[in-house]
Amino acid sequence: MYKDIDINEIEKLKKDQEMMILKRAPTNMRERFGQSNKDFLEDEFKQKTVGLVTREEFKRKRENIDNLVMQDMKIKQEEETKRKLELKQKRKVEYQKKTTLLSFDLDEAGSPQKGYGKNEQVDTTYLPDMNRERKIEEMTKQLAEQYQKEVESQKDSLIDIQFQYWDASTCSKSLRIKKKMTILEFLEMARREIIRDFGFLTEFSPEDLIIVANGMILPHKLSFYDLIAHKVKNRSGTLIFSFDRRKVQAKGQEYEVEVEKSTTCKIIEKFRYEKIKHIYPCSKWENVEINKYL
Repeated sequence: MYKDIDINEIEKLKKDQEMMILKRAPTNMRERFGQSNKDFLEDEFKQKTVGLVTREEFKRKRENIDNLVMQDMKIKQEEETKRKLELKQKRKVEYQKKTTLLSFDLDEAGSPQKGYGKNEQVDTTYLPDMNRERKIEEMTKQLAEQYQKEVESQKDSLIDIQFQYWDASTCSKSLRIKKKMTILEFLEMARREIIRDFGFLTEFSPEDLIIVANGMILPHKLSFYDLIAHKVKNRSGTLIFSFDRRKVQAKGQEYEVEVEKSTTCKIIEKFRYEKIKHIYPCSKWENVEINKYL
């Protein structure tokens, strides 16, 4: 009865059956936990080639298996690429959300910018900060200007200085001056005051005179402000000048004056001092070191 069956038809049926089995390979693989498509297909191939098969049939089965393996790898690669794109898109969306939350509210005009992301409990003063540096610079400038104004105000304040010719043959006199006046300028004013008692001083200029205060010879270039502000002392540690504040009336206005309470300055010619500087009290006089105060 088998003689009536066509051999080609039998071969066709076998091929169709094999293709159906191979197409079901992915589903069957999932039922076998831990087994990949490739492993499953290799197992199917081995089962179908048990025993004697023709060379053409073996080759055909091998090609079918390889094609299915390549197809499976292609599907996996496409799925992996799709998964990576979805993950990348998801991260991008999350980043945009975070950026939106951290963005500044532009409606709050004039509000100072804050450093988001900083831990306020951590000391960051050692890090560069343009806002802080600008504030420090502005504050430093303001303090410098304020200090300069105070200095100028002090220099313009009034003081009373007592003086006399060095031999003390006449009573002492007093001049009210500003602290910023130099010793040389004061000598010119003092010379005019005592010239009526010592007419020979008309032959001398202020440069030819020296002034001694509390045992110290005062340099011409220094001002009274320099001596007072730096608290210049004599050899025994006593301040050259010591003032008391007093309120005085002048031209209907009341103002404060600092009055020297203990020191009377002595004026002497330079040439005379050179002749007697080895004799007491001139031998005790010392020069103020000008380099310390200029």
